[in-house]
Amino acid sequence: MTTHARGRITPTPPLPYPGSGDVSIKWDHPWNAPRPAIGGHQSLVPAAVVAKPKSHPLVIRYVKRLNALGYTELREPNLTLLKIRKERAALERQIYLRDKQQWADSPQGVETRIDQQPIFIKSHFQNKIRWLRENHGDKHTNAFLTGTGKNALLRLDAVRQYQGVSQGRISELMAYFQGIYSHLAELNKRRVKSLANEVAGRINEMFCTEVSTPTEETRILSDAELLTIYRNIALEVWSLRVRPPHWRELGPKPGQPDEPVDRTIYYSAIARLINPDWWESKLWRLRNDWRESQLRAAGLIHKRAAPYVSKEALADWIEQKRRNREFFKRHELIDDEGNTVSLEAMVDASISNPTIRRHELMARMQGIELVAQSRGDVGVFYTITCPSKYHANNQSGHANPKWNHSTPPQAQAYLTKLWANIGSKLGREKLRIYGFRVAEPHHDGTPHWHLLLFMKPQERHAITEIMRAYAVKTDRAELGKRTSARFTAKRLDPKKGSATAYIAKYISKNIDGYALDGELDHETGKPLKETARFAMAWASRHRIRQYQPIGTPPVTVWRELRKLSNQLVTTLKISGIYQRGKPLLVDPAMDAVTAAADAGCFATYIMKQGGVLIPREDYTVRIAYQDNEQPNAYGEITEKIFGIYSPLLGEASRICTRLKTWKIVARQKVKPAVVVGFDVFQDGPAVPWSSVNNSPVEQKTREPDEAIDRTLEEKIIDFTAITDAERRALLRRIKSAPVLTIKTNALTPAEELSRQASAEKAAQRREKTARLAPVATKIRDFAESIGLSISEQQAQSLACGATLTIGGQNWRAREDCCLYQCQPTTAQRAFSVMSRVAKLREGVNRESHQH
Repeated sequence: MTTHARGRITPTPPLPYPGSGDVSIKWDHPWNAPRPAIGGHQSLVPAAVVAKPKSHPLVIRYVKRLNALGYTELREPNLTLLKIRKERAALERQIYLRDKQQWADSPQGVETRIDQQPIFIKSHFQNKIRWLRENHGDKHTNAFLTGTGKNALLRLDAVRQYQGVSQGRISELMAYFQGIYSHLAELNKRRVKSLANEVAGRINEMFCTEVSTPTEETRILSDAELLTIYRNIALEVWSLRVRPPHWRELGPKPGQPDEPVDRTIYYSAIARLINPDWWESKLWRLRNDWRESQLRAAGLIHKRAAPYVSKEALADWIEQKRRNREFFKRHELIDDEGNTVSLEAMVDASISNPTIRRHELMARMQGIELVAQSRGDVGVFYTITCPSKYHANNQSGHANPKWNHSTPPQAQAYLTKLWANIGSKLGREKLRIYGFRVAEPHHDGTPHWHLLLFMKPQERHAITEIMRAYAVKTDRAELGKRTSARFTAKRLDPKKGSATAYIAKYISKNIDGYALDGELDHETGKPLKETARFAMAWASRHRIRQYQPIGTPPVTVWRELRKLSNQLVTTLKISGIYQRGKPLLVDPAMDAVTAAADAGCFATYIMKQGGVLIPREDYTVRIAYQDNEQPNAYGEITEKIFGIYSPLLGEASRICTRLKTWKIVARQKVKPAVVVGFDVFQDGPAVPWSSVNNSPVEQKTREPDEAIDRTLEEKIIDFTAITDAERRALLRRIKSAPVLTIKTNALTPAEELSRQASAEKAAQRREKTARLAPVATKIRDFAESIGLSISEQQAQSLACGATLTIGGQNWRAREDCCLYQCQPTTAQRAFSVMSRVAKLREGVNRESHQH
């Protein structure tokens, strides 16, 4: 019987996996068993641990000493390594300097160096090089590069050594701005403004660090602490080649103790140093000075390029004049009572107007001459010139090898110091002089002085010899016997002309060129009317005072007295009690000075003030000052002119001449008013239909006494029977009878149309001229303000949109009535090209005829 099992049955287990190491498997034959793998996995057997041997104590000490020596050499190199490094640095510097100097060995190196210069330097040389290559070839171009170009680059390198941050001492500001300061001359106005903000911020941070305390407690600093803080910051400011404010009062004085000063000076000095506007003005002035020095070193300021001042500086001066004029137009003056006055009209009525300035200078000069004549003094005209080392160019226009890379302000400082030494010597010798001094530039911008001095006849020779000895003292060997190159003296002869007439030329040529038509400058060869604006731009760029009186009463009192006289006369006329010739002031001496100033006689003014060569405190009338009501932007209470007073009478004689306080405000736009009404015809004769009125208002209807009465019957005369008396009477009657002309108004239609067209054109011209008359007047005034002299017809042409050529430059007027330089027209370019072609053709023809 079969037994059946129910439920789960365990399956047969599988065979072991080959390679599992299980040897319980039984194979049919031995060779069926798998063979072991070649190089298979084997169990790791732990190796025996070897103990680390111990070093000998001497070895340990030696290793420690080597490690210490290596650390010391790494941190502080010994003398041997330091010497090696110094020698390596010196060798690298020699290689660098040798490579730097190799640019001057070839024309290609010079041209490459020129291309690396700023745009205001390289643009001129690149244009010159391009022109030489196109017209004269490589030979002349290479000669220019190795000559003029190389010399200009060497002079530029020498001038730039005096620019940049000061290397006298290491400072924080020097480290911050050393890179940008070397390129200050290349910056524009916007970049200079950004730099000013950065410098002011740095100084403000330094000041906050100086005054901060660990506990951050607020306390009042003592004067000694403020002085220490100021001097620490001032030393930083000196490194940027800027003079700190109030340095004369707060700077250290060797051998002298510090004197106590008002604390307001500390506050105002610090306020300036942390003010970006103050820094902007200082940095912009420094940038202009350095830029002008580089242009002068590059040979771009002399009579063959731009006389007196660079073209860029002249353009900046003209643009500044235009901006000032625009400001005057957009603003007006308003007083406390609300009265308004045109700011432009007030400026034109002051000495800012070149014409009024010239008139005042001529009046002062004539007054000094009349005083000299009354005293019996003689006049001598002196000229003092700086030594050769102050001149960038020779008289011919070529570069001066003796130039010491000085600037026009430094040359002016030399002349000022020289004159101070001369004055001290004359004072010790009891020699007195008075007169006038004029400063004007040479063609390369170096100043020289003209002095018109008056003195006693017996002292003339001694004064001249003292002035000559001091003027030629510096670099005496370069003059030899020819001292006239440095100093000249010419006695004025009244028979040949007055002293005022002699110096009038020097006054006019440096202001507006008045009455100098057709005269040429002996240095530049250009018309004096054109060089006047160059001279004014030169004085403005270098801040040089052009005219200065010597030994005479001040002109400010003269101006205030003239103003006072006008005020008193106007008040008396309004009151109805004015009487001509009656004294205006109570004190007779003060009234005499006031009357002389009001009359415009500067000679009488000098004599009523006490004469010439007297101390200022002995003048009859002086200027009175008072403090301002409001402090300025830096917290200072400054002084302003109050009026006049007499030192002999004291403070009780103070008279106010500034009666009103004016403020500059923006001009309010006037809204045009709408007027309702009607027009009526005016009485009188009608307007003629043509430009010539053939029908005058008053007609002469009375006939001559002997006129022929044509209403009478004609009488037949028998010429064979008349007597001699009747014949003579008839002849007189015929000769005296007027010639009758019969006029007719009959015109052809063509003639009537022609006359009507001519009349319409003439009316349009008159209307246009009348409409543009104010514009032409403003254009002419602006031209005079920048040293250009134009006629009324030329001003009318500019107002109509024409282009005017003056001195080789084209000028056009815009809506603001200001003149702008413009590019030459197509016709002018064509004429210039044809002129050059004609000159070349003439030269070719001349050479062909010679051959």
